Amino acid sequence: TSTTHVRDTSATRPEQDAAAEEAARDALTLCTIHGSKGLEWPTVLVVRMNEGECPSSAALTADGGGGGTDEALEDERRLAYVAFSRAKARLILSFVATEPSGAPATPSRFLGEIPAALTVRDSQLR
Repeated sequence: TSTTHVRDTSATRPEQDAAAEEAARDALTLCTIHGSKGLEWPTVLVVRMNEGECPSSAALTADGGGGGTDEALEDERRLAYVAFSRAKARLILSFVATEPSGAPATPSRFLGEIPAALTVRDSQLR
């Protein structure tokens, strides 16, 4: 589900419009991968790049054995690409190491497919 905000400008003054435009530049947009198609932002943050999320658990169990079908995984890979390609300048990908239940979590297999030369690990940012 994506959200669209509509602003009524019928009773605004030019200085209010300028302030609204400035606020929009500093706004945070939350949307689904499907809702992001055709849009771009200077920075994109994709959260929960974990197995079972991206690729989805449904894709991972598409073959009934937990490995997923090639077709299901390719569809998920294309969705990840859509999310990644929304970034004009900076892409931040995150994953969790531990589930809220305390169970260990596995980073997405798609993260391992990104060439190391294109990545900066969080330990390198400190």
